[in-house]
Amino acid sequence: MTPIQYTTGFARLLTALTAALASACSTTAGPAPESDEPAFDFGGVFNDTAAGQIDRTVIPRRPHGPPNVVLIIADDLGWPYLGFLGDDNVITPNMDILGRGGAVFEVAHATSNFCRPTLQSLITGLYPVTYEQRAGAIAEQKLAESPFAADTDDARYRDMISRQYETAAIEQFETLPRLLAEAGYASHQSGKWWEQSYAHGGFTHGMTDAWRWEDAASLGDRWFFTFMGGRGNEIGRETMAPVTEFIADHADQPFFVWYGPALPHTPLNAPDRFFKYYQDRDDLSESAKLYYANISWFDWGVGAVLDSLRNERLLDNTLIIYVNDNGWEQPAGVEYANDPKTFANGGPRGKGSFFDTGLRTPIIFYWRGRIAAVRDQQTLASALDIMPTILDYAGLPQPDALPGYTLRPAIEGTSLDAPRDALIGRLTQHRAGTNFRGEPDAATDDLMGAPMVGYYRRDLRWYFVWLPESDEMALYDIDNDARQTQDVSAEHADAVAGYIQDIEQWRQRYEHR
Repeated sequence: MTPIQYTTGFARLLTALTAALASACSTTAGPAPESDEPAFDFGGVFNDTAAGQIDRTVIPRRPHGPPNVVLIIADDLGWPYLGFLGDDNVITPNMDILGRGGAVFEVAHATSNFCRPTLQSLITGLYPVTYEQRAGAIAEQKLAESPFAADTDDARYRDMISRQYETAAIEQFETLPRLLAEAGYASHQSGKWWEQSYAHGGFTHGMTDAWRWEDAASLGDRWFFTFMGGRGNEIGRETMAPVTEFIADHADQPFFVWYGPALPHTPLNAPDRFFKYYQDRDDLSESAKLYYANISWFDWGVGAVLDSLRNERLLDNTLIIYVNDNGWEQPAGVEYANDPKTFANGGPRGKGSFFDTGLRTPIIFYWRGRIAAVRDQQTLASALDIMPTILDYAGLPQPDALPGYTLRPAIEGTSLDAPRDALIGRLTQHRAGTNFRGEPDAATDDLMGAPMVGYYRRDLRWYFVWLPESDEMALYDIDNDARQTQDVSAEHADAVAGYIQDIEQWRQRYEHR
């Protein structure tokens, strides 16, 4: 039966029942009194229009000119904990809209196993090591010129002064908002942002304020939250107003939104309206329930951004990009709540680890009506490629010497001119509780992990990690061992030698400057 037949039949049934009821009442109570009140009209509640026949035509607010750009950055959302990636546990209807309707690069990496270095890559298009070297040199020069730093022996004060200079160094970098401003873009920062005020990064609007070393020193342990984004971290958890209001206020010009909520990052304290989806699931561990609920909380914020774009008639001229800042591990039935180190960072193959799952992310490009849905499992994509791709769609030239490249040809179904053979990078910090092989290790109890330098190389099949200082290494066959439990480096000595050579060439190009 069609929806029209169904609603028509229901109306006839309702009419018959009403008539029968009126007849029954008249036999016991006499004639109904006359009334001037009009008969009740359902007003279209039970009309003959099926949902698919409702006119949803929208005239775009700004149909021409460069697209608006919204960059959505998840914080600690690992692979594959999204519905469109095939996870059967998490509830992510808004992310599924993007993932099922956009171009998804499935073999993709963040540039670090922790958040800040990846965010630096997203805003500048540079490898973290390049950013670190330039910002460090700027901070050293400022520190040498600081009269207070020269007069104090207090190591904490000197560290705070150095951090102030190092985080403000982004003022001297060519950033994505600064480049987009050349094409008339307004820009807004919200969420995780380690580099002082939003204005330091070239944003015209934002949530994170600057701070001085004196302020940070007086905050004690709480200084870290100012360092990581201050009021910007209210986005997605406490409010969506700064982003939605910015979109409404700038609907008639191109704009760029950096939406980086601290979700599903700890604390795993999602409101009940999200936790209830998982609360009574006997097949989920407590840590899985809490983590998945935070993912649904993150998804709700994505929905609020999408709704804002729809309400302002901007969705048809907005390029939306999604990326994770680093990986995470939380299998459905594995309990991490009884160990602070895993509860804070997920399983041993996720955040802070040297495994592929510490870096892996889907990268999504969604533009309704302009980008076709595709699942790309052949292109080795990187967070480094997001800035060049945005600039390409905005009609702006590429800065010299960026290590990434535009993914637009692959998005639009043609071939990249020179696709990379492998993803290579440097990691500088390792999680607490395990060694680089994922085995228990008590080297540090610091939940933030400890310094450790390693290099990785990832192609379509193999993932290789190497620690030059100790010459330790591991090789994993991703096709046959996705969780990376079997080190097969001894069986592939020739390949390993080639991978080390690739890493050394990368170091010469990007690290030794």
